[in-house]
Amino acid sequence: MKQEFNSIELRILGVLIEKSLTTPASYPLTINALVSGANQQQNREPVLTLTDADVSRAVFRLQQYNVVEQAPPTANARSNRYLHCAAERFNWDKREQAVMAELLLRGKQTAGELRNRAVRMAAMPDMQAVHAILDGLINRDSPFAREMQREPGRSTNRYQHLMGEEEAAEVQEKIEQYQNAASPTVSTTTINSDDSDRLAAMESRIESLVSRVEQLEKAIAKPLDDGGGSEV
Repeated sequence: MKQEFNSIELRILGVLIEKSLTTPASYPLTINALVSGANQQQNREPVLTLTDADVSRAVFRLQQYNVVEQAPPTANARSNRYLHCAAERFNWDKREQAVMAELLLRGKQTAGELRNRAVRMAAMPDMQAVHAILDGLINRDSPFAREMQREPGRSTNRYQHLMGEEEAAEVQEKIEQYQNAASPTVSTTTINSDDSDRLAAMESRIESLVSRVEQLEKAIAKPLDDGGGSEV
């Protein structure tokens, strides 16, 4: 049974596979390169804002799962570099790596989208070849992908990886929740929509209380004024 990964780990694994196929001259990758690759604006969904600490933790866990390892040190190397072991760990050939990298980096996609996007990493001669790759990933004893039921408004089925419990789209929300935990703020949207009536009622009550206080002050001051006049 294969290991299930969280969303950040999946993003890092996807980046390592992608860069090993598209920019082999700069591979293996440092933590800084992994942060840049994980947060880049193109070929990613969703766009993330992971930190060095986020990525370092994910790399450490991937090492424990024997999916990533530290590359042997080289002369004059200033930082550790990391490489993936997905091909050996999961028995993926180059084209399977390319398709899985796209699913890890961009989530659910059609076969046509996968072909157009994965071709930068490995040859995808036609749609028949893409479907053969997907079938191979789906029909493993422990499947790596599945074909989803057609969704409303879509003419073509999409495919989804089965490498983890979480959807990649959830990771940014989780990161923002973690970052905001130390400095919570009041939601303007919530105040404007849900609490507007309550705020109006509070303001009205405050005005009423202020008026009553003013009346009491006048009532208290009046006897004092009368008493002061009778002493002369």
